[in-house]
Amino acid sequence: MTVIRFNIGGAFPASDPVARFITGLAMISNDWLRSVEDMFKLEGDTPEEIGRRVSLFRRQAALVHEAASFITDARRMFPQVASFVDGLEGKARDGCEHLIGAVDSGSAHYLGDWLEDHRNVTHHYPKMHPAAAQHGQEEMANALAEAADVESAIDSGQRFGEARFRYADEVGVQLLPRLDDPSWVEGLSDTAMALADFAQRAAQAYLEARPAGTFTVERAPSSTA
Repeated sequence: MTVIRFNIGGAFPASDPVARFITGLAMISNDWLRSVEDMFKLEGDTPEEIGRRVSLFRRQAALVHEAASFITDARRMFPQVASFVDGLEGKARDGCEHLIGAVDSGSAHYLGDWLEDHRNVTHHYPKMHPAAAQHGQEEMANALAEAADVESAIDSGQRFGEARFRYADEVGVQLLPRLDDPSWVEGLSDTAMALADFAQRAAQAYLEARPAGTFTVERAPSSTA
């Protein structure tokens, strides 16, 4: 394993928009990769594991929208960031365009308008509003109505913190798009992979452009049989 050590202020000065941009990408990449690793560890079909997979997948979908918005806004508001991204090598730029295309209806990578709506109800949770409910437009009411025929439960546990509201997981599923066309799942996965790839390529380009002596590289010795 290679470890790159540095002083944060020297390597990523707060006054540098590109340094801030790379740091945002790094945060997003960490969140997504950790979420995927957690999902891969859930191999069983217990109610808790199913609920955890639903929760992780919902947040991964919301994260894709957040990432696309973050990159789009940064390029628009900071010429330095736009110049940096435009100057990256082809594969990095392709990954960037794939990602931001997820929320652009004119792009071949567009995943649909459900992604923004899903981001809203995942990070902010479904809103309740009397007028919206009366007109069939309240997210919470609609999700509950969709799950009305599902048999579910609440596991109370023995101590505080052990309760699991299984039925809420079922309601959360209703906030995702219908699986009539499963291609959106594959599209979301491809977009998320493009996100991780772009973050790593952009970070590498940034690191290579910093002054000599900014970083110290440590390599662990190779293991021998």
